[in-house]
Amino acid sequence: MRDRRFFWLVGAAGAFGVVSVFWITTHPGHEAATVAFDDISETVAPLAAAVACLVAARHRRVVARLGWALIGLSALSWGLGQADWTYREVFLGQNPEALFPSWPDLGFLTSIPLGVAGLAAFPNFRGAERRISLILDGLLVVGGALFLSWGTVLGPIYANSPSGWVQQTLTLAYPLGDVCMGTMVILLLSRMTGGERQPVMFMGLGVLLSGVADSTFMYLTTVQNYGTENPANVGWTLGYLLIGLGALRAMTMTTAAGAAGHDHSAGRWRILLPYVPMLGAGLLALSNMLRGAGLDDFLLGDSFGIVGVVLLRQYLLVRDTRFLGLQLREQNRRLDHLVSERTRELYRSLEELGEANDRRTRLLARMVTLQDEERRRLSVIIHDDMLQWMTVGHMRLQRARRGVPDPKLAAALENADSAVQDSITRMRGLMSELHPQIVERGFTSALREYLEQVERGGELRCLLVGGFAADPTGTVATTLYRITCEAVVNARKHAPGATVTVELRDTVGGYTVRVSDDGPGFVPEGTGYSPTGHVGLSSMRERSEALGGWWSLESRPGEGTRVEFSVPRQPATVEGSGAPELSAAEEMATVDVADLGGAAARPAPRCTVQAPPAAGHGPEVAEQRIPALAGGSGLRPHRGRRAA
Repeated sequence: MRDRRFFWLVGAAGAFGVVSVFWITTHPGHEAATVAFDDISETVAPLAAAVACLVAARHRRVVARLGWALIGLSALSWGLGQADWTYREVFLGQNPEALFPSWPDLGFLTSIPLGVAGLAAFPNFRGAERRISLILDGLLVVGGALFLSWGTVLGPIYANSPSGWVQQTLTLAYPLGDVCMGTMVILLLSRMTGGERQPVMFMGLGVLLSGVADSTFMYLTTVQNYGTENPANVGWTLGYLLIGLGALRAMTMTTAAGAAGHDHSAGRWRILLPYVPMLGAGLLALSNMLRGAGLDDFLLGDSFGIVGVVLLRQYLLVRDTRFLGLQLREQNRRLDHLVSERTRELYRSLEELGEANDRRTRLLARMVTLQDEERRRLSVIIHDDMLQWMTVGHMRLQRARRGVPDPKLAAALENADSAVQDSITRMRGLMSELHPQIVERGFTSALREYLEQVERGGELRCLLVGGFAADPTGTVATTLYRITCEAVVNARKHAPGATVTVELRDTVGGYTVRVSDDGPGFVPEGTGYSPTGHVGLSSMRERSEALGGWWSLESRPGEGTRVEFSVPRQPATVEGSGAPELSAAEEMATVDVADLGGAAARPAPRCTVQAPPAAGHGPEVAEQRIPALAGGSGLRPHRGRRAA
């Protein structure tokens, strides 16, 4: 609604200007009516503009309140001077030529410094950083504009003006004031954005029209040819109407307060703006030289002034450029220093991280060693204490059964002896899990025996594929055995009835084992560690990494699961003789063997074990029957056949 009303006011001002030009040009009715219409409109317009500017100065939405207040006072001063002029010309009937100079000129001249001060009070002219640059740019624009104005209008006016110093001063004061205000408006517009520029654009057009009217008045008055019927008089009326519209537009703008004071990057045209009047001055000087007119004293002095301002401007530009270059080098030096500091800190962090990782590796290796030692001690305790006493109990039950004639009591003793034998079998299986006889039997033999025990349970079908050139020993063999057993146990839990393939192969500097099954598969967690409440995956990973190896898991729904890991032939060095403190998360999981011991009394199924292929032949397959674990010592060949 505000925009619509404002545009209606703009249209009304334009229509009034057209009507004024038509009236003054055609003189409808009596000439006195034309003079009255012209003078009264020139009085009402600045007074209306003064009211609009002063109201804008009190409006909360307006940013440059002081600027609009001073411009309002300038319009008020001009309007009061024009009111005195109207009274003298319309009511007293004085001749316009006789009114120059007169008391109305006091109001006209006072409006010039007030207008300049009002423009200087706008935010874009504030601040010491840009003040010198603005002054130099303004001097260039003023110098070029004065050169053009003197060579075309002011020079002839001054030459034809009366000899009195008052008349000459007034003759030059109005055009010079208009040039100064026009220059400030141009510089102000060049440093504003599109939304902020609209009120100042209306004000600038008003200053331009007033300047044209002033120059025309001065010239016609000097040559004694001024009359009220001059259409250029409309410039004052329409100019102040535009200034008033600019003040109204400042009140209707929706731009946030303070936006006009922001520093915006000057475009190329803004940088070249001060040189445009200089280009026009140069063309005018060239034209005078070609015509042989030459340059008078004022134009020569103006030319030297322009050259001096240009040299000073270039000096300041070079100085600022050098200063910016020094600042840039200083910033680069600081940046290089900061980069060096950050790089050193990064290297220190990497070194600390490497040391922490080495300590972690040593702790994990030590933990694995301590666990194996503890398992070995438990196995010895079971063998030397519990197993011996249970063996003694078995022998005594056998002797007691032979000396008992009662069949019922003999049957009870036989059942008790059978339970003791089962316990012995389970205990021997537990001993095998706590401390596998890898050193006595070898890694491959111990692993083959374990897979046959699993297959005897009837839940999995196990295949052993490939082999190592030389069986691992010590901690490496124990770690490989336990990780493989843990992977098989996971297959028993989550993929019953599946076929598990254990592949052994040598790699550069280490032993690699792959345990894969054709079960249902799952979606692994992104961390690669066990989910909450489980330790199997974490146990396998930590065991392999403890010796400096690696571990990986790959599984997809419907595509089975593959666990692959590798341990170097020379494990990570274990430092320190004491056992390090271990957190609960570092406690390794053991293989569940409770169900394996109970399988001793079941019928012995066939277990297919695939041996490493011989050169030039296909894979060797051996089918072997596993005897009962009680008192058993391993695998005994049953029969063999060649598989395609």
